[in-house]
Formats: sequence, C-alpha cells, structure tokens
Amino acid sequence: MKVIRGIIAAIVLLAIAGVVLIVALPGEKIAKLAADQVKAQTGRDLVFEGSVGISWYPVLGIRTEAVRFGNAPWSSKGPMFQAESAVIGVDVMAALGGDIRIKTLELVSPDVLLEVNADGQANWDLTADKAPVPAATSAPDVSTSAATPITLESLSLSNARLRYIEAGTQLQEIANLSLTLDWPERTGPASLAAEAAPFGEPLATQATIAAPLTLLQGGTTQVYAKLTAAQGQASFTGQFGIAPEAQGRLEVNAPDAHAFLATLGAAGPEGPLAASGDVTLTGNQQVSLRGGTLQVLGNTFSVQADVNLSGTRPNVIAQIATEHLRLQGSKAASDNTIPKQETNIGGWSKEPIDAQALGLIDGTITFAAEAMDLGHIPVGKTRTTLKIDNARAVATIEEMAIFDGAVQGTLVANNRNGLSVRGDLTAAAIGLKPFLAAAADIDRFTGAADARATFLSSGGSVDTLMNGLSGEGNLSVGRGTIEGIDLDRLLRGDVTGGTTVFDNMAASWTIKEGVLQNDDLVMGLPRLAATGKGTVGLGLKTIDYIFTPQLRGADGPSLMVPVKIRGSWHNPSIVPDLEAAIKSGFEADLDAIEDSLKDAVHNELGVTPQEGQSTEDALKKKLEDEAKKGLLNLLGGN
Repeated sequence: MKVIRGIIAAIVLLAIAGVVLIVALPGEKIAKLAADQVKAQTGRDLVFEGSVGISWYPVLGIRTEAVRFGNAPWSSKGPMFQAESAVIGVDVMAALGGDIRIKTLELVSPDVLLEVNADGQANWDLTADKAPVPAATSAPDVSTSAATPITLESLSLSNARLRYIEAGTQLQEIANLSLTLDWPERTGPASLAAEAAPFGEPLATQATIAAPLTLLQGGTTQVYAKLTAAQGQASFTGQFGIAPEAQGRLEVNAPDAHAFLATLGAAGPEGPLAASGDVTLTGNQQVSLRGGTLQVLGNTFSVQADVNLSGTRPNVIAQIATEHLRLQGSKAASDNTIPKQETNIGGWSKEPIDAQALGLIDGTITFAAEAMDLGHIPVGKTRTTLKIDNARAVATIEEMAIFDGAVQGTLVANNRNGLSVRGDLTAAAIGLKPFLAAAADIDRFTGAADARATFLSSGGSVDTLMNGLSGEGNLSVGRGTIEGIDLDRLLRGDVTGGTTVFDNMAASWTIKEGVLQNDDLVMGLPRLAATGKGTVGLGLKTIDYIFTPQLRGADGPSLMVPVKIRGSWHNPSIVPDLEAAIKSGFEADLDAIEDSLKDAVHNELGVTPQEGQSTEDALKKKLEDEAKKGLLNLLGGN
C-alpha cells in the first residue's frame, strides 16, 4: 500500500508541477519555445500573430490567433500554411520529460498550399530546408540544441482550403474541407477522415495508414483508403508514399456512374459502373494498370495501360478488348437487316462541336471486339488503333466486318487550329441491302459492292462540315437484284411487281463544297440498260438527278424514259421527262408515223387516246403515271 500511495503522490506532484509550469510561463514564451522547436525541426519559421493564451479545456495548452508557417525558400506564393486561429494541446507530463507530445491541434479556416517547382522539388519536403545543427560548445539552449521529437496525436481542420500547383500547370483548389487525424502513438498507425465538395457535390474519404512516421520520412507504408460519393465508392489497398508513389489494388463500384464521377469533376455515362485492377504509380509519374476490368453501359472490357504523367499532357499506351460491345439501347438485328428509321427532314445541326477532348491526352490506344451492336448496325470482328498527338487523332481500322463484308481505312480528326476531319475508307463485298437500308432506308437492292471513298472537311459544327465536304469515290457491284419491281415490264406498262435481275452496276463521284457529282452511273440488265447522272447536296440535303432506264432494241435503245428526281431528300419531286422519252424513241417526223405510233402505243402499252387527246398526250400521261409509280416503288414510296 505504501508503494501505491507513493506512486499516486508522485503522479499528483508531477501534474501539479506541470500546471504550475504552464501557468508560470506566459503564452508568448510558450509560443516562442514552439516556434524555436519547429525552426530546429524544419528550418522554417512558425509565426504567431496576435495574442497567445493558455487553453485549459479540453486539454492543457495554448490558444492563438492568426498563425502561419513558412514556405520553401524557392517559392514566392506566400506561406505554405496559415490559419485564422489555432488551439494546441500538449501532454504536460511528456513535456516535463523533454518530449513534445501534441495531444490535439485544432485549426480554424486553415489555408494550405502544396507546390512543386520546375525541378520537381515539393514544398512539403521539410528535410530539404533544415539547417545543420551546430555543435554544442556550452550549456545547451533550447533554440540550438538537437531537435526534440514532436508527436501529433490528433489534428482537426474546419473550413479549410487546400491548393495544389505544379510548375507550368493551373492551380487546383479544394475549399470547405473538413479533416480529422487520429495518431495515438508516434510509431503506430493513424486514421484519417475528410469531407469536401470540390465540384459542388459532397464526397468523403477515410484512410488507415500503417506507419505515418515512415510516410513523413519519405518511405512507403501500407495504406487502405476509401472514397464515398453518390452512393458509390472507390477503394485502394496497398503501399503508398508521399513522393507520390503507390502500388496496390484499386476497385470502383458506383450504381450511378454519372453522379459518382460528377463529384470528382468528370463526366460519365448513365447507369452502373464497376472497375478494378492492379495499379502502380512511381515517383517519376509513371502509372501502370494491369489486369484491369471495366463494366459500364452493360459492357465488360479488359484493360491494360501505361500512362506517363510527366509531360504537358498524359501519354497513354492502352489495350482495350471486349467480347461483345453493345451501345446502350441498341438491339441486335436477328435477320442482319436494319430497321427503318424515321426520316430526318431537318437540316444538319449548327450546334458548336466541342472537340477539346482531343487535346486531353497523347498516346496510342488499341481496341478489339469480336462483335458490336452500334445503333441497330451489327458489326463483326473489329480491330482498330487510335493514335493521338497534340489534339490530332488518327483512327486506323485494320479490320471491321460489317454489312456482310469488310471495311478498312483511316479516319482523322484534327483540332490543333480549329476542327477538321478526313477519311479514306475501302469496302469489300459490302451487302447492298443492309447498307442501303441503314444509309437511305432502301431495302430493295441485293448484291455485293466494292467501294472506296475519301473525304475532307473543316468547321465547328456538323452543318459546316457537311457543307464544306470535298472528296471522291467509286462503287462497283456484280450480279444483283432489285426486288419488288421489273424494269422491263414497267417500261411496257406493267407495274404488277416482280424482280429485276441486273448483271452489274458501277458509278463514281466527286464531292466539292458539300455537293456530290455523279455522271456515270451504269446498270446492265439482260434486256435493259439504265444510266444516271446528277448531283446530291450533302450539305443542303437536296437532290437533282436523272435516272434513265431504256429498252434495248436490235439497233440500240428502242425506248428511253428519263426520270427527274429533284428537291429535298425527305420529299423529292419524281417526274418522267416525257419530251425526252418521245424524242429518243421517235426521232423521225412524228406526223409521218402517227398511225404506226397509235398502233404501237395501243398494242404495247394498252393506251387509247381519249376524245380530243393526241397520241403524244396519251403516251405522255401513261408513261408519266407508270414510271412515277415504278420509281416510287423502287425507292420504297407509296
């Protein structure tokens, strides 16, 4: 009992001594002792502005007004740290033993500036500024003696502002930050929690640090960190260092990708998002991802990537692959055809195109898919490579199975001095039926086509791009059919349907200022031939074209019926050129062959002139009606 009473008495005496010591020392003296100790530890000034007093609750210590902590000597952007006020609670018993244990540090409206200069030096590297401690020649003084270790058990920040800037980059800022740190033992683990809303929506982070002291001394330690926002979370488990450097497992799970990424200042798709992978970050700003998986928009991707963050823009080398890519809302076409879409009767969009994303990264990204469904367009095996350099992206299609055939080529988008686009595509054995169904809502042609097309344009909107298009191309088709119409029977007055079988079809075109010009469309049939020429306004969505089917006779065409197609894409005027048709079939004097013409018209076309109607007028009316019906049927009209 005596021993116990002695211990209790000693503790009481030490506590009383500690209280007496703090009461005896004025606040300014305590502040000076703290400033001298910080100077010895870091080589930087700790300045207390205004009054400094004693704090009795919740722990014994000092309460200050404004306080600031110096920045690195090479910085000209002001203090690294400053706050409106601070409360510093100390462990009196530890202080009596020569150890400064800060029980609590509460900071009101602190402003922290983290900075990296052009040489890669960070202002939070306090060892770089520490002056060598002079050798003791006399009785030690607190300001010149070896630094006493400082332990911080609890840190609390409220209404904080954190700023970060690297040389040559824009300042990044997080305001209204709240943070708490619990670090009970100097050599033990610490837990950290923070809340902020850097982009308007709140997010919270939690972290457990196995060895904070090792971290502060420039080493790495085991860390578990979790970010929670918009009912989603991202976590990291692995090694971490303040260089910064890291190696561990990253996992993301967000039921609403758009809301989750918005809290981080990024855009994202609607729907759930899940991602995971092994991540490595080195001190020279190299990031690698291995074994990555990404689940988004109902698709699953495997991802590997290497990213260099040391340049003006991140340089990305990545490989992305998926078994089956499906755009959200698309439906697979079970019969390999394209459902008819509602015709767009308006002009092209004049909304400005935001192409700034082209300048966000450089690098090379390869993509592979075994199958894709792109807005009702079924695509088979695909291999593409995207190279981006200083806001210029080149997509090379090495392989793409589409429309029963294959496409190869390059697509270029350049936003270095305004947006421009260029393409050079080659198609082999493309099915006319699925292609025309997708491109023009026409599904009556069958056959396999080979084609090549180039185009070039520039502008800030789709309307400007389409009206500025230039380029050229050609198309050739082998044996095929036109379903639902027999051109031979049509020219003989029979519109009861049938199928036209053609032996070949070919055409070439040029494009200038958004207008496509074609003068050599040729379609060969057993008993017919058809030609076409005219223009298609790609920018204005207009057409001015003449399509001319003709019966073949022993000495050449026996009957030609040119058909003029003019007007807008959504409602063109289709009118047979009867004057040209009659003149082409009857170049001799019409009066001399009036009687034979009447017989031919009556026998071949079943036309009998009405009273007061000439044979020419009757023929004109008959050919106009039947040719228009047939052509409308061919183009899918009524």
